Amino acid sequence: MSLNAGYNLVTDRIEDTEEELPALAFFRRLANNGTLPPRLTVTRLEDLLYETDEEERDEAVRELRDVLRESGSFRGPKAIQFVFDGDLVDDDVFSVRIERGGDAIYLPVGNLFVEEPRVVEAGHAVARK
Repeated sequence: MSLNAGYNLVTDRIEDTEEELPALAFFRRLANNGTLPPRLTVTRLEDLLYETDEEERDEAVRELRDVLRESGSFRGPKAIQFVFDGDLVDDDVFSVRIERGGDAIYLPVGNLFVEEPRVVEAGHAVARK
């Protein structure tokens, strides 16, 4: 199996990519109009969202979504692989379920994208900008 064009949300790496960035570095590069390789792996997005104060999490997701939408770096057939340490949950709001301190926490990663991520198979969904 290979990555689809767009944003691939996965629980296990699908392929090795040219570059790997933690989520914060990825969003900073986008915000600064940095260039991206055609295939890229982004890690620790769940940690970035989890570490955000719970009352501010929805606003943080909106700000990250705006960075994705305003970015000129995502042109042409690129595949970004977001690797999550958790489970993808396709419910009212597409989320990633993580375990922290014995508790299940649902992070609304689907809200980062214009369209709800589409499940390709268990542990793999694809979203567009």
